[in-house]
Parts: sequence; structure tokens; C-alpha cells
Amino acid sequence: MAIRKDANTLTAAEHTEFVTAIQALKTEGIYDQFVLRHANAIMSAIHRCPAFLPWHRRFIFDLELELQRVSGNSNLGIPYWNWPSGGANASMWNDDLLGGNGDASGVVRNGPFRTGQWTIVNSSGLPAGPLMRAFGQNGLPTLPTQTEIDQVMAVTPYDMPSWNINSNPSFRNQVEGWIGPNLHNRGHVWVGVSMLPMTSPNDPVFFMHHCMVDKIWHEWQIRFPNQGYLPANGGPFGQNLTDPMNNTPSGPIGSRPIDVLNSIALGIEYDDTVIQPQPPIPLIVVGANPTQADIGTAGETDVFRFEIPSFGPYTIYTTGPSDTFMTLFGPNDPNIEVASDDDAGENFNSQITRNLSAGTYYLRIRLYSSSATGNYAVAVRSDDAGPGPTPIPIPELVVDGASISAAISAANESDVYRFNIITSDTYTIQTNGPTDTFMSLHGPNSQIPEIASNDDAGVSFNALIRRQLAPGEYFVRVRHYSPIGTGPYTIRITRG
Repeated sequence: MAIRKDANTLTAAEHTEFVTAIQALKTEGIYDQFVLRHANAIMSAIHRCPAFLPWHRRFIFDLELELQRVSGNSNLGIPYWNWPSGGANASMWNDDLLGGNGDASGVVRNGPFRTGQWTIVNSSGLPAGPLMRAFGQNGLPTLPTQTEIDQVMAVTPYDMPSWNINSNPSFRNQVEGWIGPNLHNRGHVWVGVSMLPMTSPNDPVFFMHHCMVDKIWHEWQIRFPNQGYLPANGGPFGQNLTDPMNNTPSGPIGSRPIDVLNSIALGIEYDDTVIQPQPPIPLIVVGANPTQADIGTAGETDVFRFEIPSFGPYTIYTTGPSDTFMTLFGPNDPNIEVASDDDAGENFNSQITRNLSAGTYYLRIRLYSSSATGNYAVAVRSDDAGPGPTPIPIPELVVDGASISAAISAANESDVYRFNIITSDTYTIQTNGPTDTFMSLHGPNSQIPEIASNDDAGVSFNALIRRQLAPGEYFVRVRHYSPIGTGPYTIRITRG
């Protein structure tokens, strides 16, 4: 469990531990890799957009794991820069932690990251001179106050169209600083110089700064447990709940917003955050009368669970006057998306009909409009009429066999295939056709662990994955690159 503390409350020993770990990563070249990961990401894919908060949560989480590795302390957490008490005279700027402001030319000349001891890099990874700071010299002389933080903490929903700097009301946009009192952006500008460009992680205070940003999001999530991440679907690619985030490598956790929503599950703890016990997820009983519910606050998302006893066809549906949007996850994992739907039910209600394996499934329901409220009912029924034809199994790809012809026929649809590997070797799974496909590979012997994913490595806009695979059963998910796209394709697996 990483314990993240106010940087101004650390002991001298904790100062030394943190600085020593940062310097060790710099010596290994790992620290500069983090600088380049941020610098070479697409600006509009990680800033000024919904993924701003989850992208940076994953980013600082990864650095934290590296700090724990080199320090040998599995509880070492990145300290957070508590802006209201973190001005130029705060202890975090002392010589044994971050060092202080730059001189008249901006060069930092004291502390462990001073000139001669710490060299920053440019976006190509080449040396770019000393670390530089100019506290309060860029038109923003003060840091955010607690009153301003509290003001932002009261904002809902998480985000809304147009999913950019014009989104309003938007908690994300207020935290980032494009509207409202300006929290995140102000911190970068206040430090200045090295903290201004996309290479801003060159300054170790970057990670303390974003730790504070993440702390605010973490506490907002606790305050508003039904205010889910938005957009769940239908936003720009890379911004939706289950989209892979830009320039985020594979690691111990996933690279999608949904993979980092729960700080507690990631093993992160803040020193002064009171964790409220979470109510149990409501259970829907298959075949029972519909469960009554409502979206009482704009942007709210309701979560339900249900148990599937055996493989077969099932329908999950809503009824009522509200225009609902439904996303299904599972089995036994609330982060693996199975399907989603907007209007397949009566009127503007959602409906998903799928063959489901035995296990626990999770259902997220919101209203199509992020500014709407309203009531609805939700139910799950079995469509198995008893004795009769066996439900259609997952289509099987045969190694070096014929291609399977298929199509993405509805927005947000995804197709699933399975194949068996008998002999360890390199195998290629690829699509062909006029459709811009996105493919992910899962296994072995489970649909949950993701091994690889790809967009355009194949011909034209087709997906292609070539991997060394051990014996076992594997699963492939295929969807359109665009959440609203449709079109035909073929899929095939070959050895080699």
C-alpha cells in the first residue's frame, strides 16, 4: 500500500528516501523515460480532454512502482504538493528535498536537483541543460487556495461534451484549469520554465503536483460515488471508458480509463483521506421483476450486478420513459466490457441480448444525455426456452484455416472469436477488408487477461497481431476503430 503524504510534513529521513530513489531512477535512465513518455504523447489525447485525469493517474502510479523498486520500500508513495501550504517558503523547497527557486536567470542552484547534479532532457532524450524555475513570475503569482479547491470539489458531472476545454459544467475541466479557479494549470505556470513544456516531468515537483491533482480526483470520487467517468462511449477515440489511452505502455494494470478508476484497488492511500465504506452493488435476480431505479443527478451512473448460472442466451433491458445507455462487463471482472447499447429496446430504452458464460456480470447504466435525469427499470431474463438447439458458441478460428467473414453492424459492437494453440510458435491474427478494425488478444484459457492489441498494423486500416503463443485457448475481440463505425471484415489466424 503506497501512502502518499503532504510533502511539507515529511521527515528528514523521508526526504532522503524520496530523493535517493529519484536519483537512482535518473542514473538508470528510467526517469528520463518517464519524461519522454509524457513529452511524446499527443497533447490533445492527455490534456484538455476526459482522459487527463486517468492518464496522469496511471503515469504517476508507474513512477511510484519504480520508486518502490529502487528503494526496497513497498509503501513508498509520491508526496503530494499541497498547494495552499506549498508556497516558496514551504519546507518541500528546502535543500534536502526539491531545492528552491531559480536564480535571476532561472537556474536552480541549490538542492539535490541543482545545476551540475541534475540535467534535464528534451523531447528526443538529449541533454538540455539545468533545471530551471521562476516562482510566480509568469502572470500567476499565487497558488490555489483551499477555498478554490473546495469550489471545484463540488462540481459535477465528471465531464461533458464537447469533451475539451469548453466543457461546462465539468469537474475534469475545472481541475485541469481551463475554467473555474484554475488548479492544475496554475501550478505548472507558477513554477515556470522547466514546468511549462511537455517535458515538464524533468522537474520532480511535476509528480508531486500531479499527485495533488490525483488526490482531489480521488476525494471527489469518494464524495460522488455515482458520478462515473465520462464519456463511457461515443466520445473521441482514446477518451471513452474502455479505450486504450495514448502512449500508455502495457504494465501491471491496464491502459484504459476504467483500469485506474479505483485508487484503493490500486493500493494507493492518502494520509488525510477518510475512506467511506462503499454500499454493496445492487443485485438483479435473473427472471425477477424489473428493479426500479433513477438517475437523480446529471452525469450519474448506476451500477448493478447479476449472476449467470450457466451458459446460454440472456437479455438485459431497461424500461420506462428515460433514454438509457447500458454497458455490460464480465464475467467476474467489472472492467472487461462485453457489450453496450443505446436504443435497441422499446422507445429509447437499452437492450443487450448475448450468449453469456456462467459468472458474475456488472451493468453500468446512465442516461444518453449527460445533462439529463429520470427514472427507469432494469431486468435480466433468460432466453433459453429449455430443450432445443444449443446456444451458438463463440466462433472458432482454425490455425491456417479459412478466413471468417463478419461485420460490425451496429455502433459500439464488438465480435469475439476463439482459437486453440497446440504448439508453441509465432502466430499472426489479422483482419482484411474495407473496415478500420481494432483488435485485442486475450488468454491463454481466459477472456480476461489482455496480451496485445492493435489498430492499423495490417493492410490499409486493418488490425494485425503477431505474437509468440504457448499452448492454450485464446480469444480475439474485434471492433471498429470509431465507436460509431460499422462495416464488413474477414479475420484469419496463421502460423508464422
